[in-house]
Amino acid sequence: MKTYQPYRYQLRRSLFISTILPVFLVILLGLVSFYTLYIWVEHRHIHQHLHEAEHDLAHTENQIKTTLQTEKSTLKQLDLSKKSDVTTFKRLLLELVHQQPGTVYYVVDNGKTSITNNYEKKDVHQLYLMHQQRIQLLHESVALSFYLAQTPHIEEIQDRYGHTTLILDRFDNILYSNSEHFHVDDAFPPPPFGFISERIRLNDKGEQMIQFKDIHDALEDGLRLLAIICIAFVLLMIFGFMNAHRMAKRQTRDIELMIDRINQAQRRELGAYQPLGQPSELEDINTYIYELVESNETLIHSIEQTEQQLRKIQLKEIERQFQPHFLFNTMQTIQYLITLSPHQAQKVVQQLSQMLRYTLRVKTDKVPLKEELAYIQKYVTIQNIRFDDSITLNIDTDHRLENELIRKMMIHPLIENAIKHGRESEPLIITIRIKQTAKYLRIFVHDNGMGMTVDRRAQVRQMLQENVFDTSHLGLNHLNHKVQIQYGVRARLRIFSAYQQGTLIAFQLPREEQTDV
Repeated sequence: MKTYQPYRYQLRRSLFISTILPVFLVILLGLVSFYTLYIWVEHRHIHQHLHEAEHDLAHTENQIKTTLQTEKSTLKQLDLSKKSDVTTFKRLLLELVHQQPGTVYYVVDNGKTSITNNYEKKDVHQLYLMHQQRIQLLHESVALSFYLAQTPHIEEIQDRYGHTTLILDRFDNILYSNSEHFHVDDAFPPPPFGFISERIRLNDKGEQMIQFKDIHDALEDGLRLLAIICIAFVLLMIFGFMNAHRMAKRQTRDIELMIDRINQAQRRELGAYQPLGQPSELEDINTYIYELVESNETLIHSIEQTEQQLRKIQLKEIERQFQPHFLFNTMQTIQYLITLSPHQAQKVVQQLSQMLRYTLRVKTDKVPLKEELAYIQKYVTIQNIRFDDSITLNIDTDHRLENELIRKMMIHPLIENAIKHGRESEPLIITIRIKQTAKYLRIFVHDNGMGMTVDRRAQVRQMLQENVFDTSHLGLNHLNHKVQIQYGVRARLRIFSAYQQGTLIAFQLPREEQTDV
C-alpha cells in the first residue's frame, strides 16, 4: 500500500504551527521583551543617577562660591605672614570642605608657599578641579583651588548599580574617574557594543559627566538562556514530529486504503469491495468511492464501444473526404516517382501521412486555423507534383488569426472544388482570404478557373438545397449541409462565378469559443 505522505506532512506541519512554534515564539518574545525592558530600566537608572551626581557637583560648587563670597570681607583682613591668620584661614576652608558630602581638597598658592588639607599627599593632578579663583587678602592675592577626590553618591552608584562615572573635558580627556580601568588625563574611548551610556554637560568650559554600565554579563546570560531554549525547542520538535508521525499514521491508514483503491481503479484492477479496518465515518466515503469507480468502469466500457463506432464513422468520413480517385492518383504518382525521384516520392508519402493523421484526429473536430491551412498546403503540394507545379496557392490572412478555432475540413472542400474545375491548359491560381468581425469569420476562396455559365451557377445553387446523401455532388453540397447542422442559419455559403473568369466562394462561419478546445 502506498503511503499518503502529503497528508501526513500536513498533520505534522499543523502540529508544529499550532503548538510547538507558538510556544517557542512566546518564550523567545518573552526573552526579547525582558532584555528590552532591562535595557530601558538601566537607561532610566543611568539618566537618574547622572542627573543626581551632576546636581551634587553643582550644589558643592555653588556652596563653595557662596561661602567665599560671604567671607570675602573677612579674607581681605587676613595676613598669611601671621600664624594666627593662617590658622583662621585654614579653619574657614576646613569648615567649608567638611560641609560637603564628599572628599574635597583645597590648595592655596601665593607663588612661594602653599596651604592644603591634602595630608595624604595625593596627586591633585589626578583629581577633578571643581572650582578655582583668586582670593584677595590683606597684602596679597592667592590662587584658591578645590579638587574633588570622592563623593559618596557616585561611589554608592558604583557599588550598588555598577555604574562607572567619568568627568571629561571638551576634548574627551578624563578629568575624574571612579573606576580603576580609567585614568585621569587618558583619552576616553567611546563605549563599544555591550555598554549602556549617557552623558551630560557640566559647565561652559565644555566639561561633561558620563555614566555607563557594562551589560556583557547580562547579555551572556541571555545568550546562554537562548541556547538552552533552542536546544529545548529542537528536542521538543523532534518529540513532536515523532508523536505526530505516529498519530498521522494511525489517522491516515484508512485514507491510504482508499487512495490505494483509487490507484487500482486507475490501473483497471478493481476487485471486490473491502470494508475499512476500523468502523468510522470514512466507511461511507469508502462505499461511495467503490460505487463511483464501478460506475466509472462501466462508463469506460461504454466509451470504448462508442470510440470503436466513432472510428468506423471516421473511416467512412475519410473515404468521402479523400475521394478514391485522389488516393488512387496519389499512389500512382508515388509509384512513378519511386523510380525517377525517390526524394520526391518520400516527400509525397510524408505529406500524405500527415494529411491522414490530421483527418484521423478524433479528440476534437475543432482545430486552429493555421492547422487547416497547413493541411490545404500539403494537399496542393501533392497536386502540384501531379500537375507539374501548375497550381499557385495564395493565402492572405492576418497572423493574429492563426489560433482562431475552426471546424476541421471546412476550407479543404473549396480548394478541392477549385482544382477539379480549373483550366486544364493554363496555370491555376487559388487565393484564400480570411477576415474576421466581432462574431463571424469570413472566408473567401477565389480561383481563375473556367467559371460557370449562368445555368450552371443556378444549378449548383439549387444543389446546395438538396439532401447531402441523395445527390451525387458531395463537394459543396456536403459542406453546406454540415455547417447548417452545426451552426444553423448563422452560417452562409454563397457562390459568385462568371464563365471564363473564375469563381469566388464566400463562406461565413460563427467564431468558435477558445475554451472549446
